[in-house]
Amino acid sequence: MKRVSSYAMAILVVLVAATLTAGAQGTVPAGINYQAVARDNSGNELVSTPIEVRFSIRKESPTGEIIYQEVFTNVTTSRYGVFSLMIGQGAPVLGTFGAIDWSTANHYLTVEVKFENLFMDMGTMQFMAVPYALYAAKSLERGPAGPAGPKGDPGDPATDTDDQKLIYDQGTKLLSIESGNTVRLDTIIAFRARNLLSDIAPQITNVIMTYDEPDLSIGGGFNAGTGIFTAPADGIYTFNVSYFADGNGGSREVSIYVNSAPYEKLAVEIGSGTTMTVRSITIRLSRGNTVSVNIYTGTATQTGTGSFAGYKVG
Repeated sequence: MKRVSSYAMAILVVLVAATLTAGAQGTVPAGINYQAVARDNSGNELVSTPIEVRFSIRKESPTGEIIYQEVFTNVTTSRYGVFSLMIGQGAPVLGTFGAIDWSTANHYLTVEVKFENLFMDMGTMQFMAVPYALYAAKSLERGPAGPAGPKGDPGDPATDTDDQKLIYDQGTKLLSIESGNTVRLDTIIAFRARNLLSDIAPQITNVIMTYDEPDLSIGGGFNAGTGIFTAPADGIYTFNVSYFADGNGGSREVSIYVNSAPYEKLAVEIGSGTTMTVRSITIRLSRGNTVSVNIYTGTATQTGTGSFAGYKVG
């Protein structure tokens, strides 16, 4: 049996997106979507693996007071190592998710995963704009009735209304309360694709690695057929690349190209039959910048196989 220490968690993508549907009663939905990929220390996905996940929400700092904690049991990763959960829908250990006051301080999420017998701390991250949409929606709830005031002048029947509306602009990612405050929902961008069949390529040539249909594609930007990712928005992105040099011939190189120019070499002098484990690189991109994985074939006549994944982190 493998020891607990032989496992690790790689967060390929964290999706923190509140489902903002104000019902007839103006209720606030209690849940935040969370998705991640579990990997071992070699960078391989932990496929179809049973795990337990514990979420803790902290107040004011990454080491601050835990105001809510829950546990998810009987979680099993997919054939790609992915698992998806709804924060707020687990078995509560401490506090109540619906009682969190998002308006009073910054809040942080600590993630712990149990692979066998012990929970392992996977790190703490700050909630950004999205959970505060829960707070924005909460303002739609009617409070206790106050004393009646003096009657005002009649309004225009065509425009007079007691109801406020949540308005979401898909283009700008802005959520606003009609005639009220506005919150920006950060764009969620993530993709992952694999190339399972090596392509024929000339020797001593630099080629862009192309891929099969993506396993994951959120927010657009990645074209598997060309192997090129075009940033849909300004921000900081992290990319993960794995590679296997199948076929004959050596001296291959794997590089990241930005805007069709070399940015960083991930591996050099790769011999036939050699595996390059997952390499990560973080890049600041402007909207419209392109990123690709380029293979220098050396003496080989095949591109090789592997995976290419990326996500926007800020």
